[in-house]
Formats: sequence, C-alpha cells, structure tokens
Amino acid sequence: MAIKILSVLFALIAIRRVVVRYRRGGTLTVEFALWMFVFSGIGVVVFIPHVTDRFAERIGVSSGFNALTFLAISGLLFAVYRLLSRLQTVERDITKLVRTQALAAAARVPPGPPPTPTLPPPTPSSPGVPTPSSSSPPAK
Repeated sequence: MAIKILSVLFALIAIRRVVVRYRRGGTLTVEFALWMFVFSGIGVVVFIPHVTDRFAERIGVSSGFNALTFLAISGLLFAVYRLLSRLQTVERDITKLVRTQALAAAARVPPGPPPTPTLPPPTPSSPGVPTPSSSSPPAK
C-alpha cells in the first residue's frame, strides 16, 4: 500500500511541475503531452495493474512488468541517442562559429611584421647566469 501512495504522490508532483513549466513557456505542447501521458500512466498503472498485462500480450511479452521494463529501457536508450546527436550538432555549430569569428578577427588585423619580443639582457650578478670570464676556457 505504501508503494501505491508514494507512486501517486510522485506522479502528482511531477504532473504539477510539468504544468507549471508549460505555463511559463518552458516546454512545447508535444513535450507537455508526452510527460502528462507518462506521469498519468504511472498513476493509473498503480491502481489498475492488469492494464499492463493486456499491453504486454499485444506486444508479445510475458508480463506487464516486463513490458514496462522493455519500454523504459528502450525509451532511455532513445533519449541517450537523441542527446548525443544533439550534442554533436551543438559542438559542430560552435566550431563553425568560432572559426568564422577567428577568420573575421584575422581579417581586421593590419598586415605588417610581427612584433619582436624584447628580453632584458642578463646581469652578471644574477645567480645561475654565467659571466663571460667564467665561461671561457682556462689559459695555458
């Protein structure tokens, strides 16, 4: 009985968050409908578990639990695929944008010799710097 109460509470909280996010314009209508279907389904399946058994028979699986597990894993794998695909697209777009901006910045730089770095001359009193007299070979 406790699992039923926790499942329904979870579904109600999730539905509330989906509705609030949709009203603020954070989700598309299709996404809203999908999440409403998923979380409402959780609430219904808790009280009417034989619905999943009928669904399992239709897709050729032995029990409702197996059918839901199959659907959950399939859905998660599809979500990972979509996320990786989207990530690659975003990385490619960022690379194109950075390349375009770098080329535009390079075109604005006036041509000319590159600046030469100037280093201060070493002082003989600096430790580790050989002096001209100490580096010459000894006289014979």
